[in-house]
Amino acid sequence: MDFARFGRELDCASSQQSVLAGYLAGREHFRVPQHLPDRFVSKWLQLRLNAFRRRRILDRDVTPAYLKKIDCAMCPITLIAMTHAALAESDWSVDRINNDGAYAPGNLMVMCVKANRAKGAKDFRAVVELASVSAQGAVLGLSKREWARLACVMAGAANMTGARPLLPLLTRLPEDSRAPLYFVFQQMLLSSARLARERNRVMKVLCRLHPSSERTALFRCAVERLAVNIRDAAYPYDALSDEGVQRAMTSWFTTVPAASVPGLLQLCSEYGAGRCEPAPPAAWTLEASGRF
Repeated sequence: MDFARFGRELDCASSQQSVLAGYLAGREHFRVPQHLPDRFVSKWLQLRLNAFRRRRILDRDVTPAYLKKIDCAMCPITLIAMTHAALAESDWSVDRINNDGAYAPGNLMVMCVKANRAKGAKDFRAVVELASVSAQGAVLGLSKREWARLACVMAGAANMTGARPLLPLLTRLPEDSRAPLYFVFQQMLLSSARLARERNRVMKVLCRLHPSSERTALFRCAVERLAVNIRDAAYPYDALSDEGVQRAMTSWFTTVPAASVPGLLQLCSEYGAGRCEPAPPAAWTLEASGRF
């Protein structure tokens, strides 16, 4: 009925009977469209239809306003400026991060059509494997670096048992998405490393959180190296792919005492840390594969 209320056409030939019946009733009731939909309303209507066709849950908190909140101008996977309604691979699209979850807050992201098609129904492990293959050039439509960026945005939503791989953070994490603590940690360092004053303030706090002066000294050198890398990087997150920087970061991070984790989280929150829950939200209904 909302398709009719907003004056949107519905493909009657491919629609289920229940959807078609509601649409035709809406056309009778709303002979003149009540509202002119913007691209967020149009995308919301399309998501609702897709979710119903796939028997997936679309959470009530997923609204046009929520889609506007998570919108972005540049695809975090391909780094291209996204277009709208251009019928091109650069067009924006909204997809579930974890394909086994519902259309729910925290499990949706905006990416270009090209990245969305390449992602398809792949899970996090499959994407990590594609990012690590030895072949050069594009693999199934994306470069190895693009697959690695996709792995980054999928890591926090993956329903995994055991330890997650400590990957370099290679792209901006989608708005409202979940992230492993190691990604939150890297995001904080990337944000604070640009200015010497901020960098020094953060390092003073981090030095108090770790008992090993040797690891902390190496870590401090890595952060100084990160600051230099940021100035030379075409995309700021590329600075975090430096193996020397990553080696010192993981050494410090994996040996930080458990008692220091709350202090680390507090520091990260000052730099806009996202969700860091130990398990996916119940609203994703992963036990039912997001289905109703």
